[in-house]
Amino acid sequence: MMETSFQTPRSTWNAAEARMSFFRKPITNKRPEAKAMTLFEVYDYVRNGWARLETEALRHFDDHDEARKYKAEHFDYVTPSGVFAYCNDQSLLRHSGLMCIDLDGLGERCEELFRLLVDDKQMETLLLFRSPSGDGLKWFVHIDLERCDHKTWFKALRNYLMASYHLTEKQVDAACANVSRACFLPHDPEAYLRTDLIKHF
Repeated sequence: MMETSFQTPRSTWNAAEARMSFFRKPITNKRPEAKAMTLFEVYDYVRNGWARLETEALRHFDDHDEARKYKAEHFDYVTPSGVFAYCNDQSLLRHSGLMCIDLDGLGERCEELFRLLVDDKQMETLLLFRSPSGDGLKWFVHIDLERCDHKTWFKALRNYLMASYHLTEKQVDAACANVSRACFLPHDPEAYLRTDLIKHF
């Protein structure tokens, strides 16, 4: 049974040392690049416009299915929860100690929730940026695997987000539970990274 509080992690985990696999588009490419990425490198990629044109193009789609197809074909991605030999749960080489939760369909609440998550007192936000569609968020936090396993953490965080921020089950993407969950890398010039991680690099 997981403890009620998210505070006081037992491990000596260091966010600056966390690594995740990076994959070139399209999503059907399951072989990672040789060099894994840090949180700072993901932040730098998202802020500095590597996917600016693709992000702008995606946000002009009216058809949901066409938008999904475009996203799958045109965006690089990472596996936030670790380094993988291949993009599936069985090919995990090393867990990053990170979890990225997708918040979808936020509409007018997107910017409000961005600010609230940056200031969250229970779970410290390490990295946060808007999703490729512009209607959601990608929320990166540390999970201490000495306390419970990956899927238990996901369930706890999902329940926490729904209860604390009045989000629906649909808005907190249940597909994020698997350890090899992909996170597309859009363009967000106002992405947030914890201050000491910026200074570290």
